[in-house]
Amino acid sequence: MKELVRKLAAEQKDAIRERRHFLHMNPELSFEEYKTSAWIKENLTALGIPMQEGITGTSVVGVLKGSEPGPCIAFRADIDALPVQEDNDLPYKSTVDGVMHACGHDTHNATLMSLAAVLKAHPELVKGTVKFIFQAAEEKIPGGAKQLVADGALEGVDVIFGMHSSSGQDLGKAVVNAGPVSAAVGTYEVKVIGKGGHGSDPSRSVNPVPIACMIASAVNQVKSEKIAPLHAATVTVSYIHSGKYPNVIPGDAVLGGNIRVLDNGDIRKILDNIKAISTAIAESWGAECEFSEMIGYPANINDEEPVALVRSAITELGYEVVTTEPGLGAEDFAYYSLEKPSAFFSVGGADPDDPRTHFPAHSKDFMLDERMLDIALECELAVYLKASGQA
Repeated sequence: MKELVRKLAAEQKDAIRERRHFLHMNPELSFEEYKTSAWIKENLTALGIPMQEGITGTSVVGVLKGSEPGPCIAFRADIDALPVQEDNDLPYKSTVDGVMHACGHDTHNATLMSLAAVLKAHPELVKGTVKFIFQAAEEKIPGGAKQLVADGALEGVDVIFGMHSSSGQDLGKAVVNAGPVSAAVGTYEVKVIGKGGHGSDPSRSVNPVPIACMIASAVNQVKSEKIAPLHAATVTVSYIHSGKYPNVIPGDAVLGGNIRVLDNGDIRKILDNIKAISTAIAESWGAECEFSEMIGYPANINDEEPVALVRSAITELGYEVVTTEPGLGAEDFAYYSLEKPSAFFSVGGADPDDPRTHFPAHSKDFMLDERMLDIALECELAVYLKASGQA
């Protein structure tokens, strides 16, 4: 398999870079990927790959059917960029002021299009059906994955894979873990409504500021008191706003923060506890409480069998596959993992000898060694061959 995969990927060596350069120079924000979406449609049309009907927004799903029976295998690439001003000196630097592909989505998009090009050029390799999911708006809640599921993008799919480039791993190294790989995320806000007055006589008022502080202190205990000790979670109080003048007791105070968990059931438990604690504390001091919340992406949980397949495929190519601790970042690939067997993996893009390729994602200095494009395409090809029973 190794020799075949290398040969197929080499056919796209120039094209994959041209695709990536175009996308990097023309980044678009979440839900605004109009030119990117048009570019994807033009490329799929040029390749002769039909597109699934009924897909709304700027996402695009290409569908390639083989002449022989086999499973339906889906690959996903996210296509949106970030509101970041690029600070790299590159011939293909972003041409859009204040917008940059600072998370590698241009490499995901270019790699998936190159995978489509390889499989279209070699129909003997297509067993069953391949879906190429070019997904909008991974970076902005509610994200694009949830709508794609609603639009039927996963209908008939047996397994789905997602690849993410990483400046946190060296070239020739991939990461794939079974179980949770990213967090469920939510936010909350508590408004404490008291009674304003003069600072000279607080007894005639209901001061919301100390009440908000008591609530903040209690919120910081929710994780340790209400969540199982072996469950990873963060519960933060990120802001408290109230008042302006030392001699004026304000009428209200607002506090809020962020929640991240690896167990999807824990986020509801945390939010319910914050609401109950906030309401009880406010009422005990004669104040009222308004509570609001937002639940974002669920935790992304990889399945054992697809993970073993990815690990086997990449290892056979001669690349190192490592396991890392799950992070508490969020990823809307999670909506696919709720529906179908899935594996989300990353491919290293850092040159050990080039410090420019080690800046974290979402940084204005984010840069990847472009040799990772060849490796990423090889990995996706090998995963496809394994998943379709050809290797």
